Amino acid sequence: MLIAHGIEPTSDYLGRVTEALETATVGGVSRLRERGYELPGARAALAKFQGMPGIAQSVLSGNIKANAYTKLSTFGLQEYLDFEVGGYGSDDDVRAKLVGVAQRRASVKYGVNFGPDTTVLVGDTLRDVRAGLEGGARVVGVASGSDSMEALLKEGADAVLPDLRDTAAVVRAVTQFRD
Repeated sequence: MLIAHGIEPTSDYLGRVTEALETATVGGVSRLRERGYELPGARAALAKFQGMPGIAQSVLSGNIKANAYTKLSTFGLQEYLDFEVGGYGSDDDVRAKLVGVAQRRASVKYGVNFGPDTTVLVGDTLRDVRAGLEGGARVVGVASGSDSMEALLKEGADAVLPDLRDTAAVVRAVTQFRD
């Protein structure tokens, strides 16, 4: 972001950018509540996975960690996620590399190896599919955004759902890769 605006990304600027991003997001929570929304079925799916042994749920986001937390907590979804083991835009500017960041953090915290066969990225964009595949994860595409089921499949998603409303279908899609 700094480079795009002709500013050398020194450590002084980087610290200030993170603080400014966090302040701006916290300041925009009321607008987020007005204009944003929780995807139908998201809470039920997250709640179902939370109670399942062997499942660790986190976030992979281009946002900094604090902003990912703020955005999800605005809708009360933070309680289902372990933000300590996520991958965030402040960790790397290459989205696919965030998969490895999250896998390493989860492996350390949970004492289990998270690799390509034990990591599932659920996303609704072609960028999400590419990041998961390039980063070393299985991918479940959800056509709740601007990309169609066909486009998500063509991009290489391992499974695709029209939305998150059918909790049993979401669970099947995510857990189909387990031994």
